[in-house]
Amino acid sequence: MTITTKATAKVAAVAAGLAMATSMLSLAPLAHAADACSVGATDLTVGSTGAAVICLQTTLVAGGYLTMPAGVSMGYFGPLTKAAVAKWQAASGVAPAVGYFGPISRTAFTGVASVSIPGCAAGDKFSSTTGQACTTTTSTVPGCSAGDLFSSTTGQSCTSSSTSTAGLTGNGYLTNVNSLGDITTALHAGDDATKVIGLSMDATGGDVALQRVDATFVVGTTGSQSANLNKYVSDVSLYLDGKKIASMDPASGDQSSVTWTYRFTGLNSVIKSGTTGNLYVEVTPVSSVGSNEDGNGFTVKLLANSVRAVGADGISDTYVASGDTVVTGNSITVSSATAGTLTVSPAADNPDAGQVTTSSSTTSGVVLLNFNMKPKNQNVKVTDLVVSFGTSAGNTLTNVIGTVYLKKGSDTISSKTISSSATYATVTFNNVNQSLSQDTTTEYSVVADLKAQTAAAYSDGTTLIASTTTSGWTVADADGASVSPSAAAQGNTQTLTGTGITVTAGTPTTTTTTGLSGAGDNTQYTIPFTVKAGDSDIYIGGATTRLASAVTTPSASAGGINYATSTGSTHGATGMPTTPVFGPVDTKSQDSVGSYYYVPAGTSRTFSFTTAITATTTGSVTSGFTGVQIVGINYGSSSTLGTTYYTANLNGLKTQPVYMTAR
Repeated sequence: MTITTKATAKVAAVAAGLAMATSMLSLAPLAHAADACSVGATDLTVGSTGAAVICLQTTLVAGGYLTMPAGVSMGYFGPLTKAAVAKWQAASGVAPAVGYFGPISRTAFTGVASVSIPGCAAGDKFSSTTGQACTTTTSTVPGCSAGDLFSSTTGQSCTSSSTSTAGLTGNGYLTNVNSLGDITTALHAGDDATKVIGLSMDATGGDVALQRVDATFVVGTTGSQSANLNKYVSDVSLYLDGKKIASMDPASGDQSSVTWTYRFTGLNSVIKSGTTGNLYVEVTPVSSVGSNEDGNGFTVKLLANSVRAVGADGISDTYVASGDTVVTGNSITVSSATAGTLTVSPAADNPDAGQVTTSSSTTSGVVLLNFNMKPKNQNVKVTDLVVSFGTSAGNTLTNVIGTVYLKKGSDTISSKTISSSATYATVTFNNVNQSLSQDTTTEYSVVADLKAQTAAAYSDGTTLIASTTTSGWTVADADGASVSPSAAAQGNTQTLTGTGITVTAGTPTTTTTTGLSGAGDNTQYTIPFTVKAGDSDIYIGGATTRLASAVTTPSASAGGINYATSTGSTHGATGMPTTPVFGPVDTKSQDSVGSYYYVPAGTSRTFSFTTAITATTTGSVTSGFTGVQIVGINYGSSSTLGTTYYTANLNGLKTQPVYMTAR
């Protein structure tokens, strides 16, 4: 409905009332007998019988809507009665006018009172002496007298229900009535209340109170599928700005074949002046959908004039135009719940195969495995989680590992003491109670405290590996169905050594200087790291060697710190790196600067590697991204070093790529 001014609407309403009165149309509400028979509280349709049907038929006959065939007694609701009810519904503004006498029809029926009209005999439509309609209503609408169709003061329909306008300000009406998104079209059994259709409306000129909303559902059926909406949803509700303002049982709507209409009345929910109201119809899917109905559904619509609202001036208007998208509706399906799944996989920072420095005392906090868990289709809850541990032949797990931990970030979820005397065993972390959200990835870690490395415990070079399993877990989806992990997250072999080193990355940094005209940009790359020695003193090579690429393996001819431009750097975009500066951040008398640096047994020492690269001003490529990474650290048990390189888990010894160009 397009609103121009309230005055225009009022004039149009009054004019329409006069036209209807002078044309003497017989579309008047029913007049009840003085003794006011009752249609009861039960819906009436074809096949219904009893006193309520007699009351309805008597009133329809009196109103001129029904003519009973000769010799046929009242009391049975047949096709003739259905057609008569449909005529009365159309005349009384009851929608849909299909002949089903339900809650909406009962409300309209019982809202009509008896009056005595001079010149009216039984069955007359209009008075023979005054021309007044023989069936009238008593109205509480201001400006309405008996027999009036529209108010002489407001233009409001005299047969409309009255909604309180107390507390409203201004002469409000609704504008910019548009359909809303955020609609879910694929519903599953057991889902929560879900939005299926919605409107946004602006209150213009004053506050506006919603009076009623009609929501129409058309169930799609083929073959044996049910046309009853309550086979698909257990509740139909109306929400304004996120607050529930009305609710109906899906079985209580007015039905015509596969079409169900739900009239929400007596709302009095206010959209304040100058604000937008968001109105949604939400449904709650049934907990279990039948096999015949599985995958079927319905179209939900807000038909033309399906919203009625009133301003403080008492003028009530209907909204939603026939061309709006909400009229064509949204197609909704309801299916059996899709079972949840759980994808388990190694995390991006899962430790590579490498070495772990042990000592003659406990080595704590050794990360053996980082892995991700990601549910699909539904949320899941992990109650019990299983991890396997293995060590090399000739050793036992109980001699190598003290305690293992399941961690989420820095939080310890569960811990277990290893008691197996075998080389392989599984550990179940019980009652971890991890609730995981659908389509969300969560990372976990398996961490171990290693026992002291002694001749009686385990030898230098012992290996250790941890992985998750695919069995023994306790996982359930939101419906309570059991879920199994998709795969095992495999760890990598860690070599335990008391004569080696452990390297921990610092935070790499870059500093770029824009080149002058005719020159290229220049970036300085700095990579800090800390080296920890085991039970033996070690030496770190002080030289630097540039390798051809980040995937080149350090060789006997290489020495010290081996580095390269990182994978993905733009080839040919820069000149050669400047000679790096490498060394510890402190000094020791045993150092030989540029040759080797000393790390005493059981201690740690921090180093810094720095180099610079300039964008080239010649060649076909004069710009691109360039990064630097360390690919090997030369170390040994004496200052002569040898050709042993630490190459494991160096992903953190890499800068971000930096864009540079010639100027």
